[in-house]
Amino acid sequence: MTLLNMQLAQEALKTYYLPVIRYQMNEKSSPFYAKIEKTSKNVVGKDIKLVMKYGRHGGIGNRADDGTLPTPNSRKVRQATWTTKNIFGRIQLTDKLIKASKGKAGAFANILEAELEELLADAKDNFARQLFGDGTGVLATLSAGTGVNTLTVSSTRFFAEGQYVDILSSDGQTTIASEREITVVDHVNKTITIDGTAVTVSDGDIVVISGNYGNELTGLDAIFDLDSTLYGIDRSTNKWLNPNKINVGGELSELVIQQGIDQAEQYAGGNIDFIICSYGVRRAYIYLLQSQKRIVNTIELKGGFKALTYNGIPVIADKYQAPGVMDLLSTENFTLNRIDDWDWLDKDGAILSRMADKAAYEATLVLYADLGCDKPKAQTRLYGITEH
Repeated sequence: MTLLNMQLAQEALKTYYLPVIRYQMNEKSSPFYAKIEKTSKNVVGKDIKLVMKYGRHGGIGNRADDGTLPTPNSRKVRQATWTTKNIFGRIQLTDKLIKASKGKAGAFANILEAELEELLADAKDNFARQLFGDGTGVLATLSAGTGVNTLTVSSTRFFAEGQYVDILSSDGQTTIASEREITVVDHVNKTITIDGTAVTVSDGDIVVISGNYGNELTGLDAIFDLDSTLYGIDRSTNKWLNPNKINVGGELSELVIQQGIDQAEQYAGGNIDFIICSYGVRRAYIYLLQSQKRIVNTIELKGGFKALTYNGIPVIADKYQAPGVMDLLSTENFTLNRIDDWDWLDKDGAILSRMADKAAYEATLVLYADLGCDKPKAQTRLYGITEH
């Protein structure tokens, strides 16, 4: 790499591209993510410490003229503590490409911009997917197969050609195959084809993004998993940390949406201001409105996203929301807790570093963070909705 191109690249990545990357990741990844607060106030070292308040203040009551005053008893408080997740994105520029652009600043800028555009597109998509996950990173479960490269999966909605995946046992403890590239995704037959040696899998084995198992964001599926451990707190014995869940078991109705909103308000003072559903549930909602001969209006949200509304509350469809699901959220209770904003890994003074044993240079984008909800009881999930 010429000294001029190295200097140009370092300067461009730090001063020109980084603000764009931060804006794109924070505002354009997901309408839900654009809506919630991003903060470092809850981060201590590498850990997140979130104060969870629940119950009622006990020092309230009526007494006779000469009665004993109510006994003071502050609202219950529990501090949740868990570790930030590590999220990375890497770009690579070969020495040959760099030399081919020698003396042509415009050509080099085009190469750099093309790499960053691809990184951003996939980073936003991957981050948006994790917001809806349960932290394990499981993309699908497998059906049994012996000596195969084409695997039957429970769903293909998370897969794309070019992804590197690991295949693990159902409990995630045994690696069957690692860092295999997906070469074909067949959405009709629900199969993926991987490169390398054929594998033997059992019913219930899992597929994850390579290296991601157990390392992904604590997304909405984790929050809505009743009686599980969340942020280090066992919810089977701390029911106050459980959210509301309603099994619709059929067609969507305004009555059941309102029931979910009412439960969040009644049980925890929840202020539902955002609704996220699957595409099929959005179509079910549009069908509901049209059957009542009502006009389907849209509003524009932060980040340029468009949404339907329910009594003024935005209704957003997201491709990563589970089928048949509608989440009624109080976004004031959510935070993206981060050590710092997205940044380059450059503590050695170089954003672009020589890759070991390769005629290439790399730059790594990093975020240390996790999603947190300080009042799950103020959230409601409707599930079992008939899709259209």
